[in-house]
Amino acid sequence: MMIDDGLLLLPWILALIMFGLWLWSEHLRRIQKIKLTGLIGKDMLTGLSSRRHFLDIAAREVNRSQRFSNPLTALIIDVDNLRHLNKTYGHISGDLALNHLAEACRQSVRDFDLVARFSGEEVALLLPDTPLDGAIVVAERIRRKSAENRICMPDGLAFTMTVCIGVAQTKNEMDSLEDLLLAADIALQSAMAVGPNKVMY
Repeated sequence: MMIDDGLLLLPWILALIMFGLWLWSEHLRRIQKIKLTGLIGKDMLTGLSSRRHFLDIAAREVNRSQRFSNPLTALIIDVDNLRHLNKTYGHISGDLALNHLAEACRQSVRDFDLVARFSGEEVALLLPDTPLDGAIVVAERIRRKSAENRICMPDGLAFTMTVCIGVAQTKNEMDSLEDLLLAADIALQSAMAVGPNKVMY
């Protein structure tokens, strides 16, 4: 008995159609995840707040601190020699270093402190109701945690990382968020100039 060639191809055609539908559903799922991540203000690599979310919340915290005369401090953290890590171990090392830093920050702050991926190499923290000396304690804790454990690569290689941190506090009720972040960034540049592995304020 002869079997039509079309019938022989039918299972393959159905399999291709099913595979195509699966690929399309995965594509839609990834797009949805990206949109949702953007809506909730999360950085996709580290899981920290996004820069935009940080700036929105931080502006409100500056207003609140001025209204109630509460101290407010900011930290800006930069991974030392991140470009060198990327060049030596590949770009995955930079991603692992940023995730390592994000975890060190999460372990070092309170639930209501704000931690965000501020730029490609930087993480920013906002510490409400925290004076400068308290913020320096937090910064030193993050600096130590960042350096104390080796970061393991998928291929078995491992490396350590250090960070430089700039710390600043609002000085008066006229200070804006921009003033606070600029002061923290100036302190960071000073730390990097004498670093690596330094906290400056």
